[in-house]
Amino acid sequence: MDDMAMEMTPDAGAGTSTAHAAAATLAQAAAVVGAPDFVLPWLDRLYDEEDARLVLASAAPVSEDAGGGPGEASVRLSDEPHDTLERAVRRAVLDRDEAGAHAPASFADRLDIWAMFEGWRDVPDDVRRRLADWATDDHAASVRDDLEALKSGEPGDSRQIDYTYLLLPEAEAVIAAEEHVYLWPCDCRAIVGTCDKPVDACLRFDNDRGLGLEISKERGVEILRMADVAGLTHTDYLGRSAGDTHAICNCCTDCCFPHRAAALLDAESVWPRRRHLAVIDRGECTGCGTCAERCPFAAITMNADDEPLVEAAACRGCGLCSTGCPGAAIAMRPLAAPA
Repeated sequence: MDDMAMEMTPDAGAGTSTAHAAAATLAQAAAVVGAPDFVLPWLDRLYDEEDARLVLASAAPVSEDAGGGPGEASVRLSDEPHDTLERAVRRAVLDRDEAGAHAPASFADRLDIWAMFEGWRDVPDDVRRRLADWATDDHAASVRDDLEALKSGEPGDSRQIDYTYLLLPEAEAVIAAEEHVYLWPCDCRAIVGTCDKPVDACLRFDNDRGLGLEISKERGVEILRMADVAGLTHTDYLGRSAGDTHAICNCCTDCCFPHRAAALLDAESVWPRRRHLAVIDRGECTGCGTCAERCPFAAITMNADDEPLVEAAACRGCGLCSTGCPGAAIAMRPLAAPA
C-alpha cells in the first residue's frame, strides 16, 4: 500500500476510541443529573456531546485560584459562547440562578422539556413506559413528606395543602388576575401519554426557559373552557404568597403526575385538596346520565330509576359534572376548610 493510500485509510481504532470516550462522557453526565440506569443506552437522545460536556463543566470542582464560591459554574463556563449557554438553559441541560450562575439541571427537568418539545418518540415504547413510571416515582418522592403530613392531619407549613381542584369560574378568575398567560404542553400527558385528552392545555403565568407561547387572557379562558368540555379537571395552588409562580393545570386522571403520585402514596383522600361536593337538584335533573359519564372519579352512578347518586367520599369537587349538566341541576357546595 502506498503512502497516500495509507493516509486515506480510516483509522478504525481511533473511531472506536472516540465513541468509547463519548459514551463515557455521557455516563458521567448521567450520574451528575440523576438519570436512571435503564435509560443509559438511549441517553444520547436527550443529551448530545456538547450537552454532556456542559453538564460536567458546570458540576466540576474548581481550584481556589479559579474563583471558587457561589459563582463556580460561571467561572468554569465563562469562555462558553452566550448562545451555547442560552440553548443549554432553554433545553433544561443547565439551570441558571438569579445571579446568573449555572448548574446542571436535573434529569427530571430535562425529560420534561425533551418530552414536550423534542424527540420523545425516538425511544422504544417499553423505554417510554419505564420513563413514565420513573417520572411518577420521582414526583411522588418530591411530595411524599408533605402528603404524609396531610394524611396525619398535621400539615404544618406544607405547601401541598394549597394544591386543590378549582371550579371553572374560579380558574377563570385566576386567569383574569394574572398579568401574563403562557400556553404550554402538559408535561404529564406528553410523558405518560395513556389518554387522548388535549396536550396543549397547560396555562402558566411565568415563562420558565422562555418556551411557552404568550396568549391573551381571553384565549386563556377559551382554552380553559375547551379543557373543561374535554373532561379535564382544573388544579392550582391557593393561598400562595405574593410572587409565587404557578399555573392552572388541566388534568386527566390517567397521566397527571399528582393524581398518579396520590394513588401511589395512598393519599387520594387528602390530595389534591377537595373544597366542594356535588349536590343534585332532583327537581331539575332529567336523568340523562351525563354527570356520571363526565365524572373522572366514578363518584356518580345511575340507579335503576335513572337517577344519579353521588358518593360523597369519592367526589373530589372538581365540578366537571356541574359544567356538563344540560339542565343546570348540579350545584357545587363548599366544604369546610381544613384546620
